[in-house]
Amino acid sequence: DGSVPWTNDNAGSNNHDKHFRVRVSLEMVERSCKDLPYPLRRCVHQQRVNYFEGVPLSTVIDECFHAVCRWHPKGTLIDNVKWAKLSRQMRFLSSIKNAKHEIDMAFVRHNNYRKLDLSRFHAIFEDIASIQHPSLPIEEALAKVVWSSVVMIPDVNSMMWREAKIMAINVEAKRVCAQMRIAALVRKDIQLAKYLKAKRAAIVIAKNIRQFLAHVLVARILKAIRDDEDYRLQSKCAAIVQTSWRRFFWRSRFLCHQKRRIEDERRAIAALRDKLREKRQRERCSIVYREVIRIDATIVNVTLHFRDETSFREDVSMLLKVYVPSTKETFAFNLEEAAIRECLEKALSSPGYLSWDEMLKPCALQALPKRLILRVVRGRPIFLFSRRNIVEKGLLVKKIALRAADEMFILSIFRSPHDIVFCTYQPSTRARMRTKLPISKLLEWLIDTPPSKEENLHLLKLDLQPKLIEWLVKRVVIRRNPNNSDMQLLLQFEAEEERVIMLVIKVQAQWRRLRSLQSAKEATFHQYEKIFVRESNTYAYRNVHTDERQWAKPKLLRDDDVHDPVDEWRAEETEDGQTYYVNYGTGQSSWLSEEDAARLVQRRYRSKHESDLLGKKIEFPDIVKAMNFIHGARTKYADAPDKLSNLVNYAMVCHCLDKDFAAAKPIYEKAVKQSPNHPLIARAYGIFLLASCQSPHVTSFQTACRLFHDANVSDPNQTMIQSATEIYFRWAMLVDAKNPLSLLNYALLHQCIFKQYDRAEQIYRAALSLDPTNKYVTDNYNHFQNERYPGGVYESNGPPFSVVRRSQVVEERLEWAEWSKMVDPMCPRKGFEEYFFNRFTKITQFEEPDWKSFWVARVARSKIVSGKTTNWIEYYDPRLKLSFFQHFVSKKFTCARPR
Repeated sequence: DGSVPWTNDNAGSNNHDKHFRVRVSLEMVERSCKDLPYPLRRCVHQQRVNYFEGVPLSTVIDECFHAVCRWHPKGTLIDNVKWAKLSRQMRFLSSIKNAKHEIDMAFVRHNNYRKLDLSRFHAIFEDIASIQHPSLPIEEALAKVVWSSVVMIPDVNSMMWREAKIMAINVEAKRVCAQMRIAALVRKDIQLAKYLKAKRAAIVIAKNIRQFLAHVLVARILKAIRDDEDYRLQSKCAAIVQTSWRRFFWRSRFLCHQKRRIEDERRAIAALRDKLREKRQRERCSIVYREVIRIDATIVNVTLHFRDETSFREDVSMLLKVYVPSTKETFAFNLEEAAIRECLEKALSSPGYLSWDEMLKPCALQALPKRLILRVVRGRPIFLFSRRNIVEKGLLVKKIALRAADEMFILSIFRSPHDIVFCTYQPSTRARMRTKLPISKLLEWLIDTPPSKEENLHLLKLDLQPKLIEWLVKRVVIRRNPNNSDMQLLLQFEAEEERVIMLVIKVQAQWRRLRSLQSAKEATFHQYEKIFVRESNTYAYRNVHTDERQWAKPKLLRDDDVHDPVDEWRAEETEDGQTYYVNYGTGQSSWLSEEDAARLVQRRYRSKHESDLLGKKIEFPDIVKAMNFIHGARTKYADAPDKLSNLVNYAMVCHCLDKDFAAAKPIYEKAVKQSPNHPLIARAYGIFLLASCQSPHVTSFQTACRLFHDANVSDPNQTMIQSATEIYFRWAMLVDAKNPLSLLNYALLHQCIFKQYDRAEQIYRAALSLDPTNKYVTDNYNHFQNERYPGGVYESNGPPFSVVRRSQVVEERLEWAEWSKMVDPMCPRKGFEEYFFNRFTKITQFEEPDWKSFWVARVARSKIVSGKTTNWIEYYDPRLKLSFFQHFVSKKFTCARPR
């Protein structure tokens, strides 16, 4: 009755409440819900009196329990005294006979040690309500008891008015937020309508302006293109002419310069060769004696020649050169004519004056190298020329006559403290020969000579000198020089050393020959490479420096061969400087580089992909026809928006080209209302319903299927959709191929109209590659996949090939050949996880293949291998490259070879 006064609990606070994304101040709402002295039906705002009876009974009973607990004495539980006081004040069960006994018995049933807690307090109230109103449900009975008694307790009454106020404020806040949200949405719709109207007007104005500007721009562009094409052609021709002229000019200059340089080099080389030839001839003509001799176990090359080319006079001199190969040093001695004459006259024992002819004889000149003396200084041999008389040092210990090489010789042996000298005299020619054996060399010789070291060393004693001389005489060798057939005096170890040296020279010559062959082979390996010739299907050899080619393998390679060419592309140049590319591993050549070829392949692949999606290539007259038709559809709809043909054409323009589903929907609905049985309208509207995913989806799909069915009944040959396909759907693919909605409309056309499910799936996947998150595409593709299983609208014999890529092989048999049993782990339809797949024909089917017809086809494509002498016929399958067998009588097949 409003006895509890109104209080503004939210006055001056910043408390807010939020509903429908709108915040409202609780202080303002509280002022609106203040108690008014008017009838409730005339109050605009919520009043707390409206919600007084809406306070929950459990809350009232709880507040009553706490109010009684606060009676004196205060506590947390209600004892029997407080319960008796409460029952007297509230007059429980006043209409029941023996009410006091019932109340006491209720307390006895629910007390716990003469106390009542909150749950027992609730239970005793429910007990009293069931006793007082036994015919009513417990909730209604409890409400009557509570409203007739405990609500009059002041604390309970205050609590109920407070809760009613809070409930009224909450409802009022939600109503205020709803009003504000509705007002905002209304304003939004009004502003959106104004904006869309202004937008359409601006679009029409901008379209007309763009058309005009486009005509002007196209004319300018075409003129600029023609001018640019002429300029490019002229520039290209001029560049080609200039390049050819510069190439000719500079190549001519280069050839002339190269010719002059080669001629200068040839003249310089010829002059140098003439100079060197003249010098060699002069030196060769001046040489009068040359011989390789051994001086004290050291091999030297002795050369004797005149110092100049003057005629023989008294002042003629000669130059004696001694070359030591071991140290690569040359010792030169200048010999005057008098010294030469004196030396030769004494050596030849000439009684008189010698002429130059006599002195220049080889037998006479041999006496000059005998005057050479060897001294070893710090291990380095040094030669001196002795100008004294030839007198052997030491004592003559032996003089004996020897026969060698059918000649008689007198051998004289001289021994000194440092060496032993062997001299021979040939009476028939009066020629003398001499050699010297140092004592140190004799020691080495004796040590290295068998039978034993001790026995040979005893020969050095003075009392055993005759045996030593006898041992040495046996080892004196007199023979003809193999180089010039002159007689030569050697010791046995010297002859052996010469033999070893000759063998070493031969081995070194063979080694140098082998090394030169190896070097030549390595150079040949680097000089030649193998190339594959496709015309003859064999390999040839190419010189990498001269580009010469030959069929035969280079002879220097012998049993080895050049490595096979690598399968790679290399850039080469023609004689006129143009670059081309060749692969010597495959024998292919091309004017395109690998990058250019890759771009060409990519361009061809994209063209092939577009042709697979669009079908036949669109021609220029078709483009002109489509442009005129689309432009006419827009202008005609603007002139006569109620005409059926204008409605259909403009709806398809908004649907297919503009992708404006919101604008296309009312136009389609208007066209369907005018002609609900028109095949073109039914098919286009059905595709629109599926593409726009109109809610509810099930109803939209059923409506679209009904429209397609009615259209197929009235137009079974699909003649009325052909022009629309070319003008709208294919044209949208050409002008906006990167838009997934264009691909979606084209896929739905093949899916619903032409029943080309594999091509529709291909177009779907192309749309998903552009935007995998597009809701329209993903919803239609998932629905299309679900309906392709048996029992669906687009059912087929097997799953699409995209399912094969994610599937796994579960079973293969030899008898199945190219068929495999697959399982799809992501199959959305239970019971269709397994299917059969042919890996050659790419055919899938849920049912097991017809093995009888399969074996008939396999026999037809196979060849008979054998079977004339047995009951089994062997076939060879070239596709699988396997053999199988058929029994001649039972006609049974098997892949295992029968026994």
